[in-house]
Amino acid sequence: MRPGSEQGVHRWRPWSRLASAVAAVLLLVPASVTSGQGEAVPAARKADNIAVITIDGAIDMYTELSVKRRLKVAEDAGADAVVIEINSPGGEVTAVLEVCNAIKASPITNTVAWIHPDAYSGGAIVALACREIIVSDPCSFGDAQPIQFNALKGGLEALPEGERQKIMAPIIAEVTNSARKNGYDEYLVQAMVSRHIELWLVRDKETGRTFTIDEREYRMLFDGKPDRSGTILPSAPATNPETPEPPDAGGPEPAPLAPIVAREDEFSPAGGTLAAIADEVNEGLTERTRRPKLSEADRGKYQLLGYVTNGNGPVVLKHDGMFTLGLASGTVNNDQELLAWFGAKNLSRLNQSWSEGFVRFMTLLPVRGLLVVVFLLGMFLEMSSPGLALPGGVALGALILLLAPPFMVGMASWWEIAAVLLGIALIFAEIFIIPGFGVAGIVGLIALFGGLVGTFVPDQRGKLFPDSPGAQSDLLYGVATLLMALVTSGIGMYLISKHFGTLPLLSRLVLSDQPEDDDEHDPMLAAMARPPEQLAVGAEGVAHTPLRPAGKAEFDGRIFDVVTEEGYIDAGTSVKVSAVSEFRILVEPA
Repeated sequence: MRPGSEQGVHRWRPWSRLASAVAAVLLLVPASVTSGQGEAVPAARKADNIAVITIDGAIDMYTELSVKRRLKVAEDAGADAVVIEINSPGGEVTAVLEVCNAIKASPITNTVAWIHPDAYSGGAIVALACREIIVSDPCSFGDAQPIQFNALKGGLEALPEGERQKIMAPIIAEVTNSARKNGYDEYLVQAMVSRHIELWLVRDKETGRTFTIDEREYRMLFDGKPDRSGTILPSAPATNPETPEPPDAGGPEPAPLAPIVAREDEFSPAGGTLAAIADEVNEGLTERTRRPKLSEADRGKYQLLGYVTNGNGPVVLKHDGMFTLGLASGTVNNDQELLAWFGAKNLSRLNQSWSEGFVRFMTLLPVRGLLVVVFLLGMFLEMSSPGLALPGGVALGALILLLAPPFMVGMASWWEIAAVLLGIALIFAEIFIIPGFGVAGIVGLIALFGGLVGTFVPDQRGKLFPDSPGAQSDLLYGVATLLMALVTSGIGMYLISKHFGTLPLLSRLVLSDQPEDDDEHDPMLAAMARPPEQLAVGAEGVAHTPLRPAGKAEFDGRIFDVVTEEGYIDAGTSVKVSAVSEFRILVEPA
């Protein structure tokens, strides 16, 4: 009988019921799958191909550009998940925010931060931008309060209140958005970046969900004075000497400082420092809060788990604390465990490229200062002895290395490069074309110095916060580096001009008609030993070599380095001196 007949239908009915039951079960399975080690992996986390992007060290503009490039590589390669492996002490605010934006804007939504082993300050903020956080054991996480580096004192210090509020707005907006988007505790992440926020940990007795509350919410949910007998976080003091104990009769008044609450939460923004930036932060928040709307009617629904922090010290979490406060999803110590955690088949590491490392090295302050010295000395040698060519080539190479790497990473813009080139052109014109030292030379020096200083200040960051401590520090470092380079170059120029003919390398660059071992009778060296002022304006001689426009001419049996004002002059042509300065002799056809 065919399965399509009535008898066949009855015969196959038990099997169809079994198949329907299996299908119903399979419909429930997508919530989790099984890894290669037999462990259940949530479907939202499951990935076959993982790209690991490492952030090792301070986060700066180079890190930002590198992470963006590697994210694009992972996207183009078809990665199912991106792991941001973080071992960082923090970094620049702007670079950190840009990295967070890049992670959130990536079409790869399965993003996981791997704290391996430390993510302080900006590293913690970047980790919060990811959908999940996993940790190694041991690990450290938090302490994201903004600080600044004082170049004069040579150390870290707290920001002035005005500057702190200006920088706090985008930082708090970022971590709050990350918390709402990824399901982290938004009060806790705000306490990581702001001071004097007191928090308690509670658990919903019905759902088991844990989250932190502030003092106002504490008084809504529990009777008596807030319990400040201890802290969950070992980094925070047990008491708060700066905030006196509120009186019992005060009612549910807000604490002096409390986390920001969005308008849709039906709470007023908190007081104190955060109140000054609450409106600005809330305007930029697009994700709705996941926190419950607490009221007096919720008394008895929550269990108090402990006092988290009073805000006196930075919030720093270790391995166990990450799980206690609900920030970590798992513990992963190596790549094999990472593969098992995703139930993945392939794992590829995307590290910083050699070219990115080269650009970072070439923009280090000591390296840039050395390049400035080489550039200035090369220019000096080429101008004082035209026609040598090698010093000019060295100066050109140093200039390219000075300008190209900053331009590639946004530290130099077109106007700064134009200012440097204009300054060089004006200085050359002043020396070789315009007699004396006047306006062109002064303007050239100013343009050269200003253009080089500008390459020390990141273009976009300087425009974003031109009066911020970071931009001012960059400017100060640039000016100090150039001044030290100028002093070093000045000393080098003096020594070269004093011992030009005796320096082994330079003496070999000068043309000579005598054997190398007959230096005492070399008329060229003898002429160079005499100051050019011995030649009077109007003295006549003969071009010893072609003048293009620099070369050598013979006057009364002596050979001098000369420069012509008339362009090319053939060897053997009669010439006369038109001008004499300390470093050059100008001639023209006689």
